[in-house]
Amino acid sequence: MNNEIIKYISGRFIPAIVSIAVIVIAIRFLGPVEYGRYSLLVYTVLLVITLSFHWVQVSICQFLSGMPRETNVVMSRFFDMTIFSAIISTVIVVMIGIWYFHLSVMELLLVAAFAFLNHFYLFHQAILQAYHKSVRTAILEGSDQLLIMIVVLAGLFLFHWRSSMLLLSSMVIGLAGVLILRSLIRVKGLLTVDMKHLYWDSRFSAKVVEFGYGVALWLFLSHLIMAIDRFVIMEYMGYKEAGMYSALKDIIFKAVAFASFPIYLSYQDKILISWNSRHREDTWTSIKEALSFEILIFIIFFIFFMVFKEWLIRDLLMIPKMDLWLIYLPMLLAAFIWQAALLLQRFLELSFKYAFMLLAIGLIVLLNLGLNIVLVPRYGAVASSLILLLTSLLYAGFIVVLSLVAAKRLSRE
Repeated sequence: MNNEIIKYISGRFIPAIVSIAVIVIAIRFLGPVEYGRYSLLVYTVLLVITLSFHWVQVSICQFLSGMPRETNVVMSRFFDMTIFSAIISTVIVVMIGIWYFHLSVMELLLVAAFAFLNHFYLFHQAILQAYHKSVRTAILEGSDQLLIMIVVLAGLFLFHWRSSMLLLSSMVIGLAGVLILRSLIRVKGLLTVDMKHLYWDSRFSAKVVEFGYGVALWLFLSHLIMAIDRFVIMEYMGYKEAGMYSALKDIIFKAVAFASFPIYLSYQDKILISWNSRHREDTWTSIKEALSFEILIFIIFFIFFMVFKEWLIRDLLMIPKMDLWLIYLPMLLAAFIWQAALLLQRFLELSFKYAFMLLAIGLIVLLNLGLNIVLVPRYGAVASSLILLLTSLLYAGFIVVLSLVAAKRLSRE
Protein backbone atom coordinates (compact mmCIF):
# COMPACT_ATOMS: atom_id res chain seq x y z
CA MET A 1 0.00 0.00 0.00
CA ASN A 2 1.19 3.51 -0.78
CA ASN A 3 3.02 5.04 2.20
CA GLU A 4 1.01 8.24 1.87
CA ILE A 5 -2.23 6.25 2.19
CA ILE A 6 -0.95 4.49 5.30
CA LYS A 7 0.01 7.84 6.83
CA TYR A 8 -3.34 9.34 5.87
CA ILE A 9 -5.44 6.50 7.31
CA SER A 10 -3.40 6.26 10.51
CA GLY A 11 -3.39 10.03 10.96
CA ARG A 12 -6.99 10.72 10.03
CA PHE A 13 -8.72 7.65 11.49
CA ILE A 14 -9.11 8.96 15.05
CA PRO A 15 -10.17 12.51 14.01
CA ALA A 16 -12.70 11.07 11.53
CA ILE A 17 -14.20 8.62 14.04
CA VAL A 18 -14.35 11.19 16.83
CA SER A 19 -15.85 13.80 14.51
CA ILE A 20 -18.64 11.43 13.48
CA ALA A 21 -19.14 10.30 17.09
CA VAL A 22 -19.59 13.93 18.21
CA ILE A 23 -22.32 14.39 15.59
CA VAL A 24 -24.12 11.25 16.80
CA ILE A 25 -23.85 12.25 20.47
CA ALA A 26 -24.94 15.82 19.76
CA ILE A 27 -28.00 14.93 17.71
CA ARG A 28 -29.09 12.24 20.21
CA PHE A 29 -28.53 14.06 23.50
CA LEU A 30 -28.76 17.73 22.56
CA GLY A 31 -31.46 17.33 19.95
CA PRO A 32 -31.90 18.63 16.38
CA VAL A 33 -32.59 22.22 17.44
CA GLU A 34 -29.30 22.65 19.31
CA TYR A 35 -27.35 20.78 16.65
CA GLY A 36 -28.90 23.03 14.01
CA ARG A 37 -27.74 26.16 15.87
CA TYR A 38 -24.28 24.69 16.33
CA SER A 39 -24.01 23.69 12.66
CA LEU A 40 -24.95 27.14 11.40
CA LEU A 41 -22.59 28.89 13.82
CA VAL A 42 -19.67 26.65 12.86
CA TYR A 43 -20.27 27.17 9.15
CA THR A 44 -20.48 30.93 9.69
CA VAL A 45 -17.06 30.89 11.38
CA LEU A 46 -15.69 28.53 8.73
CA LEU A 47 -16.82 30.77 5.88
CA VAL A 48 -15.34 33.90 7.46
CA ILE A 49 -12.02 32.23 8.26
CA THR A 50 -11.76 30.71 4.79
CA LEU A 51 -12.18 34.08 3.14
CA SER A 52 -9.87 35.94 5.51
CA PHE A 53 -7.15 33.39 6.24
CA HIS A 54 -7.06 30.41 3.87
CA TRP A 55 -4.96 32.29 1.31
CA VAL A 56 -2.34 32.71 4.07
CA GLN A 57 -2.58 29.03 4.98
CA VAL A 58 -2.00 27.73 1.45
CA SER A 59 0.84 30.21 0.98
CA ILE A 60 2.56 28.90 4.12
CA CYS A 61 2.38 25.36 2.72
CA GLN A 62 3.72 26.52 -0.65
CA PHE A 63 6.47 28.96 0.36
CA LEU A 64 7.92 27.24 3.42
CA SER A 65 8.13 23.78 1.85
CA GLY A 66 11.04 24.90 -0.33
CA MET A 67 12.84 26.89 2.36
CA PRO A 68 15.25 25.87 5.12
CA ARG A 69 13.91 25.89 8.66
CA GLU A 70 15.86 29.00 9.66
CA THR A 71 13.37 31.38 8.04
CA ASN A 72 12.45 33.50 11.06
CA VAL A 73 11.66 36.62 9.02
CA VAL A 74 9.30 34.79 6.64
CA MET A 75 7.74 32.88 9.52
CA SER A 76 7.25 36.09 11.49
CA ARG A 77 5.60 37.74 8.49
CA PHE A 78 3.16 34.86 8.20
CA PHE A 79 2.51 35.02 11.94
CA ASP A 80 1.77 38.76 11.77
CA MET A 81 -0.65 38.13 8.91
CA THR A 82 -2.29 35.42 11.01
CA ILE A 83 -2.79 37.85 13.89
CA PHE A 84 -4.33 40.51 11.62
CA SER A 85 -6.60 37.94 10.01
CA ALA A 86 -7.64 36.56 13.42
CA ILE A 87 -8.63 40.02 14.68
CA ILE A 88 -10.58 40.90 11.54
CA SER A 89 -12.36 37.53 11.40
CA THR A 90 -13.27 37.62 15.07
CA VAL A 91 -14.80 41.09 14.74
CA ILE A 92 -16.86 39.97 11.72
CA VAL A 93 -18.02 36.79 13.48
CA VAL A 94 -19.08 38.76 16.57
CA MET A 95 -21.05 41.21 14.42
CA ILE A 96 -22.83 38.34 12.66
CA GLY A 97 -23.49 36.69 16.03
CA ILE A 98 -25.18 39.84 17.31
CA TRP A 99 -27.06 40.79 14.15
CA TYR A 100 -28.14 37.39 12.77
CA PHE A 101 -27.99 34.82 15.58
CA HIS A 102 -28.85 37.20 18.48
CA LEU A 103 -26.33 35.47 20.75
CA SER A 104 -25.95 36.14 24.46
CA VAL A 105 -22.72 37.59 25.87
CA MET A 106 -21.43 34.15 26.90
CA GLU A 107 -22.27 32.71 23.49
CA LEU A 108 -20.51 35.59 21.75
CA LEU A 109 -17.40 35.04 23.84
CA LEU A 110 -17.31 31.35 22.92
CA VAL A 111 -17.84 31.99 19.22
CA ALA A 112 -15.22 34.76 19.24
CA ALA A 113 -12.70 32.51 21.02
CA PHE A 114 -13.40 29.68 18.57
CA ALA A 115 -12.83 31.97 15.58
CA PHE A 116 -9.70 33.57 17.05
CA LEU A 117 -7.96 30.36 18.19
CA ASN A 118 -8.80 28.58 14.94
CA HIS A 119 -6.37 30.82 13.06
CA PHE A 120 -3.41 29.77 15.17
CA TYR A 121 -4.41 26.11 14.99
CA LEU A 122 -4.49 26.36 11.19
CA PHE A 123 -1.19 28.30 11.25
CA HIS A 124 0.57 25.47 13.09
CA GLN A 125 -1.14 22.85 10.94
CA ALA A 126 0.10 24.56 7.77
CA ILE A 127 3.68 24.70 9.09
CA LEU A 128 3.64 20.98 9.91
CA GLN A 129 2.24 20.19 6.46
CA ALA A 130 4.82 22.42 4.77
CA TYR A 131 7.64 20.45 6.39
CA HIS A 132 5.86 17.10 5.86
CA LYS A 133 5.54 16.34 9.56
CA SER A 134 2.65 13.89 9.10
CA VAL A 135 3.03 12.26 12.53
CA ARG A 136 2.96 15.59 14.36
CA THR A 137 0.03 16.72 12.19
CA ALA A 138 -1.83 13.57 13.25
CA ILE A 139 -0.99 14.29 16.91
CA LEU A 140 -2.27 17.86 16.52
CA GLU A 141 -5.55 16.84 14.90
CA GLY A 142 -6.08 13.73 17.02
CA SER A 143 -5.46 15.59 20.29
CA ASP A 144 -7.95 18.27 19.27
CA GLN A 145 -10.67 15.72 18.54
CA LEU A 146 -10.02 13.71 21.72
CA LEU A 147 -10.21 16.85 23.87
CA ILE A 148 -13.48 17.76 22.15
CA MET A 149 -14.92 14.32 22.91
CA ILE A 150 -13.80 14.43 26.56
CA VAL A 151 -15.41 17.85 27.11
CA VAL A 152 -18.64 16.84 25.34
CA LEU A 153 -19.00 13.66 27.41
CA ALA A 154 -18.15 15.48 30.64
CA GLY A 155 -20.60 18.26 29.87
CA LEU A 156 -23.40 15.84 29.05
CA PHE A 157 -23.05 13.26 31.78
CA LEU A 158 -21.38 15.16 34.63
CA PHE A 159 -22.84 18.64 34.28
CA HIS A 160 -26.00 17.77 32.29
CA TRP A 161 -25.44 20.64 29.85
CA ARG A 162 -27.90 20.36 26.96
CA SER A 163 -26.99 23.31 24.77
CA SER A 164 -25.22 23.93 21.49
CA MET A 165 -22.77 26.01 23.51
CA LEU A 166 -21.44 22.74 24.96
CA LEU A 167 -20.18 21.84 21.49
CA LEU A 168 -18.62 25.26 20.97
CA SER A 169 -17.05 25.13 24.43
CA SER A 170 -15.54 21.74 23.62
CA MET A 171 -14.08 23.10 20.38
CA VAL A 172 -12.58 26.13 22.15
CA ILE A 173 -11.03 23.93 24.85
CA GLY A 174 -9.80 21.52 22.17
CA LEU A 175 -8.09 24.32 20.24
CA ALA A 176 -6.58 25.86 23.38
CA GLY A 177 -5.36 22.47 24.55
CA VAL A 178 -3.61 21.52 21.31
CA LEU A 179 -2.01 24.95 21.00
CA ILE A 180 -0.51 24.52 24.46
CA LEU A 181 0.56 20.99 23.54
CA ARG A 182 2.08 22.27 20.30
CA SER A 183 4.14 24.86 22.17
CA LEU A 184 5.50 22.12 24.43
CA ILE A 185 6.48 19.57 21.78
CA ARG A 186 7.38 21.76 18.81
CA VAL A 187 10.45 20.78 16.81
CA LYS A 188 13.46 23.02 17.38
CA GLY A 189 13.97 25.32 14.41
CA LEU A 190 10.59 24.47 12.88
CA LEU A 191 8.88 27.55 14.25
CA THR A 192 10.93 30.71 14.74
CA VAL A 193 8.67 33.70 15.31
CA ASP A 194 9.82 37.05 16.65
CA MET A 195 6.87 38.44 18.59
CA LYS A 196 8.68 41.59 19.68
CA HIS A 197 8.76 43.22 16.25
CA LEU A 198 6.31 43.76 13.41
CA TYR A 199 7.47 42.16 10.17
CA TRP A 200 4.75 43.47 7.88
CA ASP A 201 5.87 43.77 4.26
CA SER A 202 3.42 45.02 1.61
CA ARG A 203 5.22 43.36 -1.30
CA PHE A 204 5.37 40.04 0.52
CA SER A 205 1.69 40.29 1.48
CA ALA A 206 0.78 41.08 -2.13
CA LYS A 207 2.57 37.92 -3.31
CA VAL A 208 0.72 35.86 -0.70
CA VAL A 209 -2.62 37.29 -1.83
CA GLU A 210 -1.76 36.76 -5.49
CA PHE A 211 -0.85 33.13 -4.88
CA GLY A 212 -3.61 32.17 -2.47
CA TYR A 213 -6.71 34.21 -3.28
CA GLY A 214 -7.92 31.90 -6.06
CA VAL A 215 -7.72 28.78 -3.92
CA ALA A 216 -9.26 30.58 -0.94
CA LEU A 217 -12.16 31.92 -2.99
CA TRP A 218 -12.82 28.50 -4.51
CA LEU A 219 -12.85 26.89 -1.06
CA PHE A 220 -15.13 29.63 0.26
CA LEU A 221 -17.63 28.98 -2.53
CA SER A 222 -17.43 25.21 -1.99
CA HIS A 223 -18.22 25.75 1.71
CA LEU A 224 -21.18 27.88 0.63
CA ILE A 225 -22.52 24.87 -1.29
CA MET A 226 -22.39 22.90 1.97
CA ALA A 227 -23.98 25.73 4.00
CA ILE A 228 -26.64 27.37 1.82
CA ASP A 229 -29.25 24.64 2.21
CA ARG A 230 -28.87 24.61 6.02
CA PHE A 231 -29.49 28.34 6.29
CA VAL A 232 -32.45 28.28 3.90
CA ILE A 233 -34.06 25.32 5.70
CA MET A 234 -33.60 27.11 9.02
CA GLU A 235 -35.15 30.33 7.70
CA TYR A 236 -38.25 28.61 6.33
CA MET A 237 -38.63 25.56 8.57
CA GLY A 238 -36.72 26.26 11.78
CA TYR A 239 -33.66 24.94 13.60
CA LYS A 240 -35.13 21.49 14.20
CA GLU A 241 -35.47 20.64 10.53
CA ALA A 242 -32.09 22.25 9.79
CA GLY A 243 -30.48 20.22 12.56
CA MET A 244 -31.80 16.87 11.31
CA TYR A 245 -30.79 17.63 7.74
CA SER A 246 -27.34 18.91 8.80
CA ALA A 247 -26.60 15.87 10.96
CA LEU A 248 -27.30 13.40 8.14
CA LYS A 249 -25.43 15.52 5.61
CA ASP A 250 -22.40 15.93 7.88
CA ILE A 251 -22.09 12.21 8.58
CA ILE A 252 -22.48 11.21 4.93
CA PHE A 253 -20.01 13.78 3.59
CA LYS A 254 -17.43 13.15 6.32
CA ALA A 255 -17.61 9.37 5.85
CA VAL A 256 -17.42 9.62 2.06
CA ALA A 257 -14.49 12.04 2.20
CA PHE A 258 -12.59 9.74 4.55
CA ALA A 259 -13.26 6.71 2.32
CA SER A 260 -12.45 8.46 -0.98
CA PHE A 261 -9.54 10.74 -0.16
CA PRO A 262 -6.89 7.98 -0.04
CA ILE A 263 -7.54 7.42 -3.77
CA TYR A 264 -7.03 11.12 -4.46
CA LEU A 265 -3.89 11.12 -2.33
CA SER A 266 -2.33 8.01 -3.85
CA TYR A 267 -2.62 9.34 -7.41
CA GLN A 268 -1.15 12.79 -6.72
CA ASP A 269 2.45 11.79 -7.50
CA LYS A 270 1.45 9.85 -10.61
CA ILE A 271 -0.61 12.75 -11.97
CA LEU A 272 2.13 15.29 -11.19
CA ILE A 273 4.83 13.16 -12.84
CA SER A 274 2.75 12.81 -15.99
CA TRP A 275 2.00 16.54 -16.02
CA ASN A 276 5.57 17.66 -15.42
CA SER A 277 6.84 15.35 -18.16
CA ARG A 278 4.30 17.00 -20.50
CA HIS A 279 2.44 13.74 -21.11
CA ARG A 280 -1.05 15.23 -21.01
CA GLU A 281 -2.71 12.03 -22.18
CA ASP A 282 -1.08 10.09 -19.34
CA THR A 283 -2.39 12.70 -16.92
CA TRP A 284 -5.95 12.09 -18.08
CA THR A 285 -5.37 8.33 -17.99
CA SER A 286 -4.26 8.57 -14.34
CA ILE A 287 -7.28 10.69 -13.46
CA LYS A 288 -9.66 8.22 -15.12
CA GLU A 289 -7.95 5.32 -13.37
CA ALA A 290 -8.39 7.06 -10.02
CA LEU A 291 -12.04 7.70 -10.84
CA SER A 292 -12.57 3.99 -11.51
CA PHE A 293 -11.28 3.21 -8.02
CA GLU A 294 -13.54 5.87 -6.53
CA ILE A 295 -16.50 4.26 -8.28
CA LEU A 296 -15.53 0.95 -6.68
CA ILE A 297 -15.35 2.66 -3.29
CA PHE A 298 -18.77 4.16 -3.95
CA ILE A 299 -20.33 0.77 -4.74
CA ILE A 300 -18.95 -0.75 -1.54
CA PHE A 301 -20.00 2.27 0.53
CA PHE A 302 -23.46 2.35 -1.07
CA ILE A 303 -24.12 -1.31 -0.26
CA PHE A 304 -22.90 -0.83 3.32
CA PHE A 305 -25.05 2.29 3.76
CA MET A 306 -28.21 0.69 2.39
CA VAL A 307 -27.79 -2.34 4.68
CA PHE A 308 -27.40 -0.21 7.82
CA LYS A 309 -29.37 2.84 6.68
CA GLU A 310 -32.45 2.29 8.84
CA TRP A 311 -30.38 1.59 11.96
CA LEU A 312 -28.21 4.66 11.32
CA ILE A 313 -31.03 7.14 10.70
CA ARG A 314 -33.79 5.85 12.97
CA ASP A 315 -31.96 4.16 15.86
CA LEU A 316 -28.56 5.86 16.07
CA LEU A 317 -29.31 9.42 14.97
CA MET A 318 -33.00 9.23 15.93
CA ILE A 319 -34.12 11.40 13.01
CA PRO A 320 -36.78 9.20 11.30
CA LYS A 321 -37.99 12.16 9.19
CA MET A 322 -34.74 11.89 7.23
CA ASP A 323 -35.37 8.23 6.36
CA LEU A 324 -36.66 9.08 2.89
CA TRP A 325 -34.85 7.89 -0.21
CA LEU A 326 -35.40 11.31 -1.80
CA ILE A 327 -33.27 12.77 0.99
CA TYR A 328 -30.50 10.29 1.78
CA LEU A 329 -29.93 8.86 -1.71
CA PRO A 330 -29.33 12.19 -3.54
CA MET A 331 -27.15 13.28 -0.62
CA LEU A 332 -25.06 10.11 -0.85
CA LEU A 333 -24.66 10.43 -4.62
CA ALA A 334 -23.78 14.12 -4.32
CA ALA A 335 -21.04 13.36 -1.77
CA PHE A 336 -19.30 10.95 -4.17
CA ILE A 337 -19.81 13.16 -7.21
CA TRP A 338 -18.19 16.01 -5.29
CA GLN A 339 -15.17 13.85 -4.51
CA ALA A 340 -14.98 12.83 -8.18
CA ALA A 341 -15.10 16.51 -9.18
CA LEU A 342 -12.03 17.17 -7.01
CA LEU A 343 -10.15 14.64 -9.14
CA LEU A 344 -11.52 15.98 -12.41
CA GLN A 345 -10.44 19.53 -11.63
CA ARG A 346 -6.80 18.52 -11.09
CA PHE A 347 -6.13 19.31 -14.76
CA LEU A 348 -7.38 22.87 -14.26
CA GLU A 349 -5.37 23.25 -11.06
CA LEU A 350 -2.16 22.08 -12.70
CA SER A 351 -2.66 24.38 -15.67
CA PHE A 352 -3.42 27.28 -13.28
CA LYS A 353 -6.87 27.82 -14.80
CA TYR A 354 -8.37 28.96 -11.49
CA ALA A 355 -10.62 31.45 -13.27
CA PHE A 356 -12.41 28.54 -14.96
CA MET A 357 -12.90 26.78 -11.63
CA LEU A 358 -14.18 29.95 -9.97
CA LEU A 359 -16.56 30.60 -12.85
CA ALA A 360 -17.99 27.09 -12.61
CA ILE A 361 -18.45 27.02 -8.86
CA GLY A 362 -19.72 30.61 -8.76
CA LEU A 363 -22.53 29.74 -11.17
CA ILE A 364 -23.30 26.60 -9.18
CA VAL A 365 -23.54 28.56 -5.91
CA LEU A 366 -25.99 31.04 -7.45
CA LEU A 367 -28.09 28.23 -8.89
CA ASN A 368 -28.06 26.33 -5.60
CA LEU A 369 -29.13 29.41 -3.64
CA GLY A 370 -31.90 30.35 -6.08
CA LEU A 371 -33.38 26.84 -6.25
CA ASN A 372 -33.28 26.43 -2.46
CA ILE A 373 -35.06 29.74 -1.90
CA VAL A 374 -37.77 28.83 -4.42
CA LEU A 375 -38.31 25.14 -3.62
CA VAL A 376 -37.53 24.64 0.10
CA PRO A 377 -40.66 26.48 1.36
CA ARG A 378 -42.79 23.96 -0.54
CA TYR A 379 -40.81 20.72 -0.50
CA GLY A 380 -38.50 21.09 2.49
CA ALA A 381 -35.37 18.99 2.95
CA VAL A 382 -36.26 16.82 -0.06
CA ALA A 383 -35.77 19.84 -2.31
CA SER A 384 -32.40 20.70 -0.73
CA SER A 385 -31.09 17.17 -1.17
CA LEU A 386 -32.15 16.96 -4.82
CA ILE A 387 -30.74 20.44 -5.51
CA LEU A 388 -27.44 19.35 -3.94
CA LEU A 389 -27.29 16.37 -6.31
CA LEU A 390 -28.20 18.48 -9.34
CA THR A 391 -25.62 21.18 -8.64
CA SER A 392 -22.91 18.60 -7.88
CA LEU A 393 -23.61 16.92 -11.24
CA LEU A 394 -23.53 20.27 -13.03
CA TYR A 395 -20.26 21.25 -11.38
CA ALA A 396 -18.63 17.95 -12.35
CA GLY A 397 -19.93 18.46 -15.90
CA PHE A 398 -18.61 22.03 -16.01
CA ILE A 399 -15.20 20.85 -14.83
CA VAL A 400 -15.00 18.19 -17.57
CA VAL A 401 -15.93 20.69 -20.30
CA LEU A 402 -13.59 23.40 -18.98
CA SER A 403 -10.74 20.90 -18.63
CA LEU A 404 -11.17 19.88 -22.27
CA VAL A 405 -11.14 23.56 -23.31
CA ALA A 406 -8.01 24.19 -21.24
CA ALA A 407 -6.35 21.09 -22.74
CA LYS A 408 -6.99 22.34 -26.27
CA ARG A 409 -5.55 25.76 -25.46
CA LEU A 410 -2.45 24.20 -23.91
CA SER A 411 -1.92 21.99 -26.96
CA ARG A 412 -1.78 25.12 -29.15
CA GLU A 413 0.81 26.83 -26.94
